[in-house]
Amino acid sequence: MGKALQIRVSAVTWNEDLLEELWPRLAELAFSVPIKHERRGVLEMVRALDDGLKFLPWSEARKNALGPGICEAARLKTELELMLSDWNPREANRLSDALEKVLDTLEQNFVD
Repeated sequence: MGKALQIRVSAVTWNEDLLEELWPRLAELAFSVPIKHERRGVLEMVRALDDGLKFLPWSEARKNALGPGICEAARLKTELELMLSDWNPREANRLSDALEKVLDTLEQNFVD
């Protein structure tokens, strides 16, 4: 790392509109959680879903259907961010694939 130039390893959602295409019901639910949504990316969606699960009065059916998957997504997000901070992009990429699979399953199992 130079004196002025900083090198970062990061994960970003390159097209935020993809969330509504890939996981429309999850995206709608996540971004209805009353927190500040600076961006509408995958990692932000997972954080919002986790907060919603913890703090909002969702139905028991929704909590039972989505809760375990949301917890797994939150765990994968945390682990992915740790791998990025440890400069391990290969493992972060593996975790991003696993996270997207969990989100696919959550979208399929969505309960109103």
